[in-house]
Amino acid sequence: MAFPRDLLADHEKVVFDLRPHWVAVIPSVLWTLLLGAAWAGGYAVAERTLDDPAGAQNAIAVLALAAWSWLAVLPFLRWRFTMFVLTSDRLITRSGIVAKHSKEIPLERINDVAFTQTVLERALGSGDLMIESAGERGQTVIANVRKPEQVQLLIYKESEENNNRMFRREEKSDGGALDQIERLARLRDQGALTAEEFEAKKRDLLDRL
Repeated sequence: MAFPRDLLADHEKVVFDLRPHWVAVIPSVLWTLLLGAAWAGGYAVAERTLDDPAGAQNAIAVLALAAWSWLAVLPFLRWRFTMFVLTSDRLITRSGIVAKHSKEIPLERINDVAFTQTVLERALGSGDLMIESAGERGQTVIANVRKPEQVQLLIYKESEENNNRMFRREEKSDGGALDQIERLARLRDQGALTAEEFEAKKRDLLDRL
């Protein structure tokens, strides 16, 4: 399931759209195998020890299915519906099977990105990211990220490009205001504006910067 494109701004593009690493579903697989073995074993024991094993076998099936749904299926669905998205403007984590939970960090607020890997995670290509951001959120931890070192570099690169875009917009805005002030000065010198009108319009332009 991809990140909904209708949630993007007109100028915004998706850099990557990832689900957590498959290592996150290993507990679900292990629980499936364990509960399957317990189910089969319970059936066999009931068959050998009870004259009428049907009731016990049905109870074992219900318990095994309930445990499997809670311990294996639910965590798998959480993995399936969790997304980690980097766009040209923000970093987004989105989760939730029915109700959706989303957290967004504007790229200009990111101060630092670090990652940690155990030896096993390094072998499997997974790890955890720690995002330090300005404001009230502080540190955000994103677990089970695929290739965290490459993801870290992509975030740094996109943050730098975002900062450059913001700087160019500000520079363009400043330049536009200065050009308008120069035009107003020429109109004042030509007598089309009074000194008071020039100062008022100049102050208004500077206040918009």
